[in-house]
Amino acid sequence: MDGVQISLGSFLDYMRSTPRGCAGIVRDQREIYLDETSMAWAFYGPFRLALRRAVTSPDATEIVAAAVRQARPVQQPHFQELHAGFQRWWGRAKAVGVPMTSARWNIGGLAVTISDRSSLALRRQDGRTEVVLPYLKEPELGTDSASLALRLLEHAMPALRPGATPMVLDVRRGKPLRLRKNANRVELDALLAAEAAKYLAHWTAVVGAPAPSTASSDVGFRPRLVPEIPLPRVGGI
Repeated sequence: MDGVQISLGSFLDYMRSTPRGCAGIVRDQREIYLDETSMAWAFYGPFRLALRRAVTSPDATEIVAAAVRQARPVQQPHFQELHAGFQRWWGRAKAVGVPMTSARWNIGGLAVTISDRSSLALRRQDGRTEVVLPYLKEPELGTDSASLALRLLEHAMPALRPGATPMVLDVRRGKPLRLRKNANRVELDALLAAEAAKYLAHWTAVVGAPAPSTASSDVGFRPRLVPEIPLPRVGGI
């Protein structure tokens, strides 16, 4: 393979996980990479689809409620929590969905994908636009982990939706997370570079294939965006 690819949602899971959890995430990514029909990524798929439809609909709450009603029994309690959190947030969001484009951020041999199928773009009443990564998992998302995802979105924004700002939404808690104005971006960039290198090393250890060379990584961590091309899908939110 030419390199290792992972979605931003899965990379966020990796960055916030324990060492044992990291190994599990890499194994899951390998399964999905080798088998595009794998359902490992699909648990939250119907809810992600409902979110994308909801933010462009005048009846957003009903669209999300329908996803809850149609969920399988194992999904039901999770979708119910997500629905409740979405309602709390959407009631005060005062926004409407707008188009965005998918992109990839590359460092060394790791490509982090931000897909318009798993992210949202919103226009607020005052005209500001945001690109939103919905976080759907059960554990509460900490500020430190969210900041890494926000910084990565910030780097990718010229390709995703020029002029927009990033937001991560902890959907279960209806909690929007944004990068502080005084955030230390140099430090965040260094942390992102370290996490990418760690993931590649972990992939090599778990998968047993040589890791792509990191010699081409930009000095000073200047991420390189490349056009979207068809590649095997790896992971979801």
